Amino acid sequence: MILVTGGSGFLGSHLVRALVAAGHPVRAIARSAEAAERVPAGAEVVAGDLDDPESLKAAAAGCHLVYHLAGAYRGSPAEVHGSHVAGTARLLRAVDPEARFVYVSSSSVYGWHQAWPADELTPPRPESAYGKAKLAAERLVLARTSGSAVVVRPTITYGVGDRSGMLARAHALMRRRLRTFPGTGANRIHLTHVDDLTAALVRAGQSGEGVFLVAGPAPTPVRDILRLLADGAGLPAPSFRVPAGLVRSVASAVDSTWSALGRGGEAPLSRHSVEVMTVDRAYAPKRAAAEWGWTPSIGVEEGVPPVGAWLAAEHRPPAPKVSAAAVASGNATSGSEDELGFDWRGYVADEDEGLGTVYERFALRDVLQDAVDRTASRSVLHAPAFGMMGFPGIDCVFLAQAGVRVGLLDFSAERLDAVVKQWRELGLEPDTHLVDGPDPATWPEELGVDYDLVFSFAALWWFDDPWAVLARQAAWADKAVLSCVPNKNVFIRVRAKLWHQGLFDRLNEQALDRQAQVDAARRIGLEPLDTGLFDIPPFPDTSVPLAKVVRALLGKQEAPAGGEGAWRWSILPYLRGEQPDLEERVAKLAAWERYLPRPMAPGLAHHRYTLFTPAST
Repeated sequence: MILVTGGSGFLGSHLVRALVAAGHPVRAIARSAEAAERVPAGAEVVAGDLDDPESLKAAAAGCHLVYHLAGAYRGSPAEVHGSHVAGTARLLRAVDPEARFVYVSSSSVYGWHQAWPADELTPPRPESAYGKAKLAAERLVLARTSGSAVVVRPTITYGVGDRSGMLARAHALMRRRLRTFPGTGANRIHLTHVDDLTAALVRAGQSGEGVFLVAGPAPTPVRDILRLLADGAGLPAPSFRVPAGLVRSVASAVDSTWSALGRGGEAPLSRHSVEVMTVDRAYAPKRAAAEWGWTPSIGVEEGVPPVGAWLAAEHRPPAPKVSAAAVASGNATSGSEDELGFDWRGYVADEDEGLGTVYERFALRDVLQDAVDRTASRSVLHAPAFGMMGFPGIDCVFLAQAGVRVGLLDFSAERLDAVVKQWRELGLEPDTHLVDGPDPATWPEELGVDYDLVFSFAALWWFDDPWAVLARQAAWADKAVLSCVPNKNVFIRVRAKLWHQGLFDRLNEQALDRQAQVDAARRIGLEPLDTGLFDIPPFPDTSVPLAKVVRALLGKQEAPAGGEGAWRWSILPYLRGEQPDLEERVAKLAAWERYLPRPMAPGLAHHRYTLFTPAST
């Protein structure tokens, strides 16, 4: 029986798979049920931990060959030392004294400053906590007085499937648009492909004693490695312009601060990570070829691009990614092709809409009321009854409370039912119209009920053909169509980048082009009667409730301390008569608009309205 520690990891799973494929009985230690699921099929999986001597003794029973790969790469010096040195000592005491023991160490034991290229006879000179711990563990293994012991020192290992190694971390930076790296890029890094290392480890289990260095075909300048990675991932090649010394000094300071704060693990920017990327190092293995007949066969030109392609695919989510703020606010798409609009369901459970959205509702109320007054409308259809803010379908409640007949049109029965329930809780009963899906071409030209004014708010840009929606609105309106859309300015870009990442991929910004809208309206017999900007708040966002965001980021269920009034905002208590001072409170925040120079409005306003009437009138 062959025992493998770390069999659920990147290298360990490759080794287990190779041993099983060769017909060997393999037992792998797993620290958790999750780790056990990552062990390749065909191996016996047992629970165990390097901190638990009894579990190690049980796992090692009957094993004639032991591969020891487990151990922490990151962490405080004490954590790394305990994992590798104390853990290895416990394992050595647990195995059969006559068992063959293969310890997978690291080229980190050579440190950063050597007379390169290094080989098996080069004196170790570790400088990192990881290298020091590995060297100490090596000495324990080589000090065995019975059985045979082999220490394998691989260089940085890579391959498809590695989610935490050097290439994965470099790719994470590049895909986040951080593509300027420290140093000149001329320093060499000696990589080893995981398939080559696996083949070497299989041989290590069969013959040899002492230290064996394992490295890929040749050291390669880091700029070439990252270029190959970027090519495979479809990203621009990185540049190297930041002085390595400067970054090294900053990293040292971050390391010190991290340690002083008592934080566990490796600092976000560590001296070790900077050295990995900027120090030149190369190796010249001798024993593996001479004694095992092993030579590497996979160079970086062949091995690195597939890793980039795999990493790119791994980080290409099937659905648009949204930020924590968007999820917390409810402004995240449902993902359904049959249900356009943000994920409104969060507002049913928690009506908190955010200060900006409440401000927006009062501004929209005034625009609607003015349109009703100018066109002498006594009935209004909200179609479609969703937009980009808070609880959908309640924008016309103000009008209904003033005696205007209101209708709601939607293509989601679930959403329409939730909206109508809210209206009924307010003592109101709107007309409802459920149409067949989000394609306006399937909507009827007549609804069986007449409406003077048809209105929509921030709905048009959810449609591939917003002008088809406008055409249906015109067919249903006897007097006018009021179209309200987001005002395309810098806040749209901020919102797309910070709060609603991915959401904007689904939106059709052509619908925000006023001239395109006017041209489309004229083709269907409408003329613009008036246009203007509204919703110019003293805060940039309109749909991120602070209470929900803070709770989401902190992982808490309760609102932050400081009072609900300061954190939670909703129009519903005002409509229910529970917060009659809400409009006054919001108006105080907006008093600055009286002094706002009008030329500034286009750059600050969040929305624009256009009131259309039939051309014949």
